[in-house]
Amino acid sequence: MEEAILNAHEFAAGMAALGIVHDLVKKSTAELTGSTDLALPLDVRIQARQDANAAIQMLSLIATTQAVVGISA
Repeated sequence: MEEAILNAHEFAAGMAALGIVHDLVKKSTAELTGSTDLALPLDVRIQARQDANAAIQMLSLIATTQAVVGISA
């Protein structure tokens, strides 16, 4: 019974992490698109690029953490 509960918690945590990764991918994609949109002012494009880089760094951190604990895509 305890193992089933632990498995359920692990599954829920995995699903939450998947949601976070999905949101980060969407954010980085949108921000990268905004950073190359020449119709936007330069300061907006710079901020979009910085936001995209931050999202990409978070994705990299998550991937590294999962690799350390033995989880791979």
